[in-house]
Amino acid sequence: MTTAAALTLFAAVLAWPVPRLLAGARWTHGCPRAAIVLWQAIGLAGGVCALLAAIAFTVAPLSGSTPRAIAHHVHNLAKGQPLSGLDWLSVVGLGLVAALASRLFGVLASSTFATLRRRSHHRHIVDLTGDDHTEDCRSAATPVELPAAAPRPRHHRIQDWTPLASIRHGYHARGSDGCELCGHVGLRILDHPVAVAYCVPGVRHARVVVSRGLLTTLGPRELRAVLAHEDAHVTGRHDLVIQPFIAWQQTFPFLRPAWEATAAVSLLVEMLADDAAARRTSGRTLARALAQLGVTRSLIPAGTLGVSGSPDTSGPAGPLATGTRAEPADTEPPSRSPVIARIVRLLDPPAVPWWQPAAAYTAAAAILAAPFLLLAV
Repeated sequence: MTTAAALTLFAAVLAWPVPRLLAGARWTHGCPRAAIVLWQAIGLAGGVCALLAAIAFTVAPLSGSTPRAIAHHVHNLAKGQPLSGLDWLSVVGLGLVAALASRLFGVLASSTFATLRRRSHHRHIVDLTGDDHTEDCRSAATPVELPAAAPRPRHHRIQDWTPLASIRHGYHARGSDGCELCGHVGLRILDHPVAVAYCVPGVRHARVVVSRGLLTTLGPRELRAVLAHEDAHVTGRHDLVIQPFIAWQQTFPFLRPAWEATAAVSLLVEMLADDAAARRTSGRTLARALAQLGVTRSLIPAGTLGVSGSPDTSGPAGPLATGTRAEPADTEPPSRSPVIARIVRLLDPPAVPWWQPAAAYTAAAAILAAPFLLLAV
């Protein structure tokens, strides 16, 4: 019983005060990767502690040592006598273990399946309605046969910077000629006036989606930074980082720390992609792009990752189906806006002492080991 009580207490600490403290911490913005690892350790250890606490309570009558009691119960299961040596409270605990495990893994499986289905549906819609710029460039790069007496026309660009709005006199802008969109596999362009960019993650069929409004809003450098940000999401599979926290939020929707954890990890993932884009371009360039796009709060489909924030999970599955701009979900002041925090961080990168990431990784390892240490005591 002592082991079950200790595991229950530790699970409660990881479920409420620790996430609330970590969600409000600002040191995490300096080392987002280490902070994400710490968040993952907290979530995983919390779930393991809850399951182990219920198991320890269930098998307590079998032995004074929890590991030995678990071994006895496994032996009884192998003999076909799962209730041997258990009292009625233990049977209730056994049902609690089954219910908790079903809830945790069931919600994780269902939410993951729903997300994958939404992504597959949206990827299909984007492929049908969007333009494949790589194919457009390849087909338009073929020179047009001109009469022998006609002089070869020069290539011009119009004033607003739109790669697909080049004046085509025989040639289209290719990657070597400065087209920022060429070379991005899976890029789709939607004919929509709202400036928006996001990625649809996937193992082999990822898509990076931009709108015509984005191409007319951003300059070449800013567009390059936005595409680098989305490429970081795709190659880093940041969707796999966020998905367990979304499942945690859906499993315990009445827990405020679950919502705060999802928001905090989503922000850290965006900062991680910001760092990757800043290394390929520059922090100030990406900050300018965010300043132009972040204020619009454009809708992006559920299951995707956008440069200006998290998707609206309750929104339509189609590409920019509403054609409107998302209203802020709350009334937080602009100084606390995630986009503003990212812009400030890019313009003035925080100084990160060497010991902060090391301490975060050490704390994550200790939190993961704690349930098994408590079980062995």
